[in-house]
Amino acid sequence: MRKSNTQEDHDSPWKGALEVFFQPFMDFLYPQIANLIDWHQPIDFLDKELQKITRKAKNSRRYADKLVKVCFLNGSEQWILIHIEVQGAPEADFAERMFIYYYRIRDRYQKPVISLAVLTDTQPSFRPNYYSDTIASCSIRFEFETVKLLDWQDKTDQLLHHDNPFGLLIAAQLTAKLIKDGKNRVDNLIGYYRLAAKKKLSREQVTQLVVFLEWIVALPEDLTPYYNEQLEHLEEDNKMTYISIIERQGIQKGLEKGLEKGIMQGVDQGRISTLQSTLQKLLQLKFGEPAAEYELRLIKAEEAELTLWTERVLFADSIEAVFTQ
Repeated sequence: MRKSNTQEDHDSPWKGALEVFFQPFMDFLYPQIANLIDWHQPIDFLDKELQKITRKAKNSRRYADKLVKVCFLNGSEQWILIHIEVQGAPEADFAERMFIYYYRIRDRYQKPVISLAVLTDTQPSFRPNYYSDTIASCSIRFEFETVKLLDWQDKTDQLLHHDNPFGLLIAAQLTAKLIKDGKNRVDNLIGYYRLAAKKKLSREQVTQLVVFLEWIVALPEDLTPYYNEQLEHLEEDNKMTYISIIERQGIQKGLEKGLEKGIMQGVDQGRISTLQSTLQKLLQLKFGEPAAEYELRLIKAEEAELTLWTERVLFADSIEAVFTQ
């Protein structure tokens, strides 16, 4: 569980949520642009291209930036630069940096860019939406669209009960920024889970949404028992299994740390054994005891297969989906 009294990791869940729920994100916050996009065409996230223009940035602050290639209904290709200010404190050079990213992309790739900004801070007056500079008779003005999540603070019902699932993610961000009491944060989060189950989403999408909600809210570590207790009540009430914190921690430790025990030992067989053990525990947590045929596949599997199956556990809605060819 994320610690609320240390630097909270708000950028990672936003980056993931933008990829999984990109269309709902655009529909909810930028509907006038979403209406121009041909959603039947593939969406391409240009992470490598964005890294090339931001790797030399002087600022060490953390952001959730995404560069996305879409196709408009008129057939034109468009690049959308989405910047999410996740630190929560206003930045004097914010507008200038938006301009720098814009012209770097345009200069390097010769592509027009639509620049959008999402501000998660709690200072109402911080609303940059343009950068300008004038020297003698030479001047420039660069404008971009800004959304302030704080503006939704008094429209909570609209966020929670909207058909668009991204409203819950905005509510979670506001909880993370504005609610300091740990139990209140837990209660809010459990409420979001209840509402997520009522959305017109597939089981996999509900699971994904729950993961991002929990990740954004960043509950205090000492409230793990209370959180797990409330989660158990929720699962009993709704007759469905939610992705638990224990399960997500196991997946994250396996994927992000490379299964620390086996990797640190540097022994191939140790890695495989740890992968097998971790995957078996995750399967038990989510689906119950694996059938004999799956146990046999675990024993015979190579490291690449075990890694793939471990990644699938997070979003699979059945044990068959984990092991599908």
